Amino acid sequence: MWLLFACTTPDPTLGKTTEPTTQHTGDSGEVSSSGVTGDTGSTPPPAPGVVVLAGGGAEGERGDDTAWSAQVYRELFAGGDVSGDGRVTVAILSNEPQTGWLAGYFESLGADAAFDVLLPDRAAADDPGLTTQLADVDAFFLKGGDQGIYYDQWNDLRIEAELRRVHAAGGGVGGTSAGAMSMAGVALAGGEDLVSSDVLADACTPYLDDASDGGSALHEDFLGFVPGAIVDTHVTVRGRLGRMVGTLAKAVADGTSARFVVGVDERTGLVIRDGTARVLGVGAVTLVVPGSPAPTRTCGQALGWTDLRLDSLVAGWSFDLDTLAVTPGSTAEAVVWDGLAVPNEPGTWYVDGDLPRHEARFGWVVDRAPDAYGIRPGTDLPVQADTVGVLDAHDSDRRGAAQEALLHALVDLPGVTGFAVGRGASVTRTTGADDGVEFVDNPADRSPAEATLVFVTTAVSARDTAPSLSNLDVDGTLRAAGLAGVVLHVLGDTGVRLDTRTRTVTP
Repeated sequence: MWLLFACTTPDPTLGKTTEPTTQHTGDSGEVSSSGVTGDTGSTPPPAPGVVVLAGGGAEGERGDDTAWSAQVYRELFAGGDVSGDGRVTVAILSNEPQTGWLAGYFESLGADAAFDVLLPDRAAADDPGLTTQLADVDAFFLKGGDQGIYYDQWNDLRIEAELRRVHAAGGGVGGTSAGAMSMAGVALAGGEDLVSSDVLADACTPYLDDASDGGSALHEDFLGFVPGAIVDTHVTVRGRLGRMVGTLAKAVADGTSARFVVGVDERTGLVIRDGTARVLGVGAVTLVVPGSPAPTRTCGQALGWTDLRLDSLVAGWSFDLDTLAVTPGSTAEAVVWDGLAVPNEPGTWYVDGDLPRHEARFGWVVDRAPDAYGIRPGTDLPVQADTVGVLDAHDSDRRGAAQEALLHALVDLPGVTGFAVGRGASVTRTTGADDGVEFVDNPADRSPAEATLVFVTTAVSARDTAPSLSNLDVDGTLRAAGLAGVVLHVLGDTGVRLDTRTRTVTP
């Protein structure tokens, strides 16, 4: 049984629980690591200015103050004139020529002046003339593109020093897509085409290598405006949750300073000011924090990791950058779990990740694009009670819609456990109605099994949906999910069992 009530005074500890289709990124593989706890230790912010992370997607029309980009981009120069010249000026950085449209857009939002700065190589990024050209800049914005190129061409040069100078003076720094990813304390910037299926099937995938030098694509010596964070973008549209978790596992294995990974949807922004990160816009911001177990990273095999914390934050929600505690928005419902799972009928149960028709074997089936979003009871008996799932979940043509529809279903079905099962993998229950379910490598599939993502919601403390229609909306009803306190398991080890009654995992 669930108890729901309006979350009028949110608990600040809520959620703190006991490319096209690819985007250039990168990093080298390791075999094992030590675990870290996501909310221990803290790193002070590097400077007092605002940091604005936009997840990508088309900006709104000039003059439309309700557009997501108007809400988010205006925050970049909200600190006003920090240079002291009496004007508010925004510099837009890119390694490719720009049309000038975005500069005009910033001016339409209230900046006195905005201009493009072309930095196509290291010589341009270290040009002494930049000191004069950028002397009166009050905010910097990094365009989308390839963060691997930004790292290779801008790191440790004059342009990086100029960004730090303005931010230290109270000015804004931010970017969209690759520009936002470049702001991270641990930047995924290796120039490789990494997608979720790569790292879920091979924890040490070479797509986590740096294309420039073959080393790690996780770089701690770049801008670093979001300490302790890995930042990803386009998260829902490109189905990047698996990529986020796999990258964080690599960061833990490498012993980096990464404490969490945060992913920003398209047409969505995360505004970081005074140690608080606030969500604006259309979609969700996904926060993943490790628990105490270490990731299992065996090269050539599926990633394994248990007891992570996942929060999906929508407009009006926020989190503390130090403690990582989540505060839901004023429209969220607080949720208290006070019941047991529905009992299962006896009998062998399994679903094959290669066969989407097996979704009818879950207690609930979720419909998604290109069909209208909806949930309905499973009909392929015996079903696994209190579950909802998507199969072939990481396929390039399905992953975005599968990820968002599944998370929305978890809002609609509080207490239900969600499964995202990839190719080559199966989940099975073989020994009785009350026994656990296990991840298995499908022997009939010759490809490496992709890890299964399991979303346990019995510890969810608040739920909500975004006020705007989803980036993937197909019928006018789907909205991004707000969930505080999901427990996420990445089942990539044969023999790891999820107890269907306690919702906990054991070897």
